[in-house]
Amino acid sequence: MRRRIGLLLIPALLAGGVAACADPAPTGRVTVIASWSEAPGNDGTESRDTEAAAFVAVLDEFERRTGITVDYRGTRDVSQVLRSGVDRGSPPDVAVLPRLNDLQTYVHSRKLHPLDDVLGADRRPDLEPQLVTLGGRVYGLSVNVVPKSLVWYATDRQPALTRRPPATWEELVRFSAGRRTPWCLGMGAPPLSGWPGTDWIEDLFLHRWGAQTYQAWTAGDLPWDSPQMREVWQAWGEVTRAGRSTPNALLTGFNVAGLGMFAERPECHLDHSGSYIVRDYRREAPGRFDFFPFPPFAARGGSATTTEIAEDVVGMFEDTPEARELIRFLAGDRARQVWREASGGLSFTLNRGTDPASYPDPVSRRIAETLTRDTLCRDASDLMPAAMTAAFHRAVLHHLDDPRDLAALLRELDTVRERIRDEEWLDLPCLTR
Repeated sequence: MRRRIGLLLIPALLAGGVAACADPAPTGRVTVIASWSEAPGNDGTESRDTEAAAFVAVLDEFERRTGITVDYRGTRDVSQVLRSGVDRGSPPDVAVLPRLNDLQTYVHSRKLHPLDDVLGADRRPDLEPQLVTLGGRVYGLSVNVVPKSLVWYATDRQPALTRRPPATWEELVRFSAGRRTPWCLGMGAPPLSGWPGTDWIEDLFLHRWGAQTYQAWTAGDLPWDSPQMREVWQAWGEVTRAGRSTPNALLTGFNVAGLGMFAERPECHLDHSGSYIVRDYRREAPGRFDFFPFPPFAARGGSATTTEIAEDVVGMFEDTPEARELIRFLAGDRARQVWREASGGLSFTLNRGTDPASYPDPVSRRIAETLTRDTLCRDASDLMPAAMTAAFHRAVLHHLDDPRDLAALLRELDTVRERIRDEEWLDLPCLTR
């Protein structure tokens, strides 16, 4: 029977790893950890309206098809729990990692198994964008993608945005200029509060300076106190200064802030959030929301054809027949179909064979279409070493609390950058579709 665990999962839970079966036929068990944790519902039972429920539906289908039992454990802090299991010598067979830099850590320590022969040399071309290659070998399989370069609004309050959304950042700033509290902003996201602010900085940087400079920054080659970075933080300051965003943004949950758009007297008008926010909008204001792509700066010209994404990537930590079978299943069409249907059309993929028309409603179809654009760049804080990411999270919170000394803040971030060894940085290119 699969054990499903809530938000609090201590590292000791991984101490009793499952031994691989001597029989090469994959009929035993496979242990899996991921960041999706089922939360109790109002009646004390497990809620099925969660990201965890969609992933569990995929695992259930895998069990039915193979006879392999899945021992799934959910935790919001995959990195810490995985590290504990690896250090104890009892890692899970398979882990779904929300931070790409963690892959590199375990490749260097030889704790992660390559997937080249698991997925086969004759794998279909539509799978290629899902493969994460390090040092010439495949170590990760992207199974779930969150497009982040999205700006949301209430359609009944902002009909002009439906007719003609801002084509540049400067147009967006002008649109918001005449509105009291235009931006919904919430930094609360335990245990990693601050990442909604890093998403802002990343999107601004990507759409101001382009993919090549963005890659140099995420690889640790661009100083934090560079002119490019200062301009981006100053642009964010225009969004967050007094009266321009949600009051008490430091204490407001990221999934709550945008709901103010739908109040009888709107508390804010625009929300910069990834595709995950649709679940909350559907509950609060079904049929009353839409989005437009985060626009480029006028200095770059062109249209909004660059999208920041976050990925959940599967890695294999124990090479067993059962783990291999699960990896192959997650790479297949049936897993993507089950995940898409069980998530209500909110599980997205880099697989080239997925038709946006297969999604159930106009909003989810348009989100899927953003993944067919020219350039997709991975979340910068997911690529950075853990120490740099933690400092980045703290910096956005500090800047919101006291924006007066940006220069000193950026110098502190650069001090962290300079102390990190070169081999800890992950240099993954943006994806060209």
